[in-house]
Amino acid sequence: MATKAELEAELATLKAQLAAKPAAVEPHDEAEPEPGEMRSSFDKMLAGHGIDSSELDALWAQFSKELGDFPTQKPLLTTIAAFGLGFALGRITKF
Repeated sequence: MATKAELEAELATLKAQLAAKPAAVEPHDEAEPEPGEMRSSFDKMLAGHGIDSSELDALWAQFSKELGDFPTQKPLLTTIAAFGLGFALGRITKF
C-alpha cells in the first residue's frame, strides 16, 4: 500500500503536468464551412458512389410536388399517419 508521502508526491507531479498541459496545447478554432463548401463535399461524396446530385435534386422536387397537397386532399389519412408515427416514435424512445 502506498504511503501518504508517496501519494502526495504523485499528486504534486500530476498537478504540475496538468498545469503545463494547457500552455503546451494551443486551441485551434476551426472555421465553420461555407454552405457552398458543404454542398460541394456532399456532391463529391455522391459522385464517388456514382450518383449525380442533379438527379437527387430532381427526385426531391418531384417528391415535394407529389406530396405538397396531400394533407389537404386526404386529411384523415394524414392525421392517422401522424398519430401512427408519433406513437411509434414514442414507443421506440421510451426507456
